Amino acid sequence: MKNHSLNQLLDERKLWRGQQLRSSVAVSDRRCTGFSALDSALYIGGWPRSGSTELLGEYGIGELWLLLPALREHLTDRPMAWLNPPYLPYTPALATQGLAVDKQLLVRPKTLADQLWAAEELLRSGAYSAVLSWFSEPNLNDRQLRRLHIAALEGQCWHLHFRPASLAQQISPAPLRLNLRAAQQALQINIIKQQGGHAGQQLQLARPAALYLQQSAAVTWPVYNSLPVAKTQTQLQGLRKINLLANTAIFAKATQQDSAVRISKTGSNEPSH
Repeated sequence: MKNHSLNQLLDERKLWRGQQLRSSVAVSDRRCTGFSALDSALYIGGWPRSGSTELLGEYGIGELWLLLPALREHLTDRPMAWLNPPYLPYTPALATQGLAVDKQLLVRPKTLADQLWAAEELLRSGAYSAVLSWFSEPNLNDRQLRRLHIAALEGQCWHLHFRPASLAQQISPAPLRLNLRAAQQALQINIIKQQGGHAGQQLQLARPAALYLQQSAAVTWPVYNSLPVAKTQTQLQGLRKINLLANTAIFAKATQQDSAVRISKTGSNEPSH
């Protein structure tokens, strides 16, 4: 009976062997990250297909850019959900990146209790390939974190949990935890924890110019021949707007009322039915 229960936990990915060989991890259990250096650093050779993955760092430094290759490749049969994002997903940019707009669900519960309830329901439903979550009170306790992880395993859903870097030292049941930091023109990744393998690996991935230019002073931006050189503050502000419009932004400022909405193809929001 005990052996049967142990094998069941192993099969359901609720328990893992500390000395599990990397070669024994099935290809079906991982998602290619789209970055060979990151695949090599991750013990299973890519992102996990289900359960919680924590990304700790400031918002807007390239965390979504890091995930786009995997989301684009695996968002085929099931949609993905955005839970309480700090900004409104920008639908034209999502479409440009190959993420079908009609497969995006945006949910914005007002209270932490409602956010946790909605997250568990989405993760456990089996209807979503990925759920991206930002909680209004990110310092969740162990029980709350564990419930989210178990719900994601049961629903075979990839839970992408975005949290502040200040919580990097907190103990968490998430099998994979990454600390992300903007380092000039690169995204610096520190592997805090990974299931079955050693942690502490650090690597840098070159960020697209559109990302790091938005975080630097406008006077440091490159000026192309097709654009005039700014000679006054007013002209400089105008050039800044031109450059920002040219950049592909995943997020736009959220101004709509808190509600559950489905992102439409036109970029407007419609009530979810």
